[in-house]
Amino acid sequence: MKEKSDYEILYYFYLHSDLIEEAWTEYKSNPSSLRALNLNSWILSSFNIYDDISRMLPGILSRSKPQNLSSDENESAYELKRIKLSIRMNPLLLSIRNRSLYGKQGSKKSGGQNGRYFWELQKELTSNDKGTSVNLLEESTKEVIRFNNELELDLIEYYGFNYRKKLNIDSILK
Repeated sequence: MKEKSDYEILYYFYLHSDLIEEAWTEYKSNPSSLRALNLNSWILSSFNIYDDISRMLPGILSRSKPQNLSSDENESAYELKRIKLSIRMNPLLLSIRNRSLYGKQGSKKSGGQNGRYFWELQKELTSNDKGTSVNLLEESTKEVIRFNNELELDLIEYYGFNYRKKLNIDSILK
């Protein structure tokens, strides 16, 4: 597989940040199951980009291992070094995404648990009741947006200019 360049990683980060904010605006204007699942997918895909940035700029963003992590949980956490702001992937949201993406094709052991969280979210959205799943989704979205904004400020400080504007200019010139 081809290695991503710094340019591509930052381009994906800025594009992804915009898409999360757009998905959040859509979800808040009219919460529905499809919009919630879309928002959840965007939130969780942020962690792949954080991983790329942490490898590219370890002085700005580092991957941290949560202390209370059991061996069967696939969880990642990242920390902005300048302000000590950290974010971690929530296993419940990951279960909901896995159920929506893979259906019942996943392992039988975790398949039932994934389905339970998925259906709890669906039930809360259809009944317009803000339960734990909806609150978790909304709080996680706010955390990711704040983390992205702080990371963007750190990138401006690191590069000495707003790299987003350079990317916009480069795309216009192509």
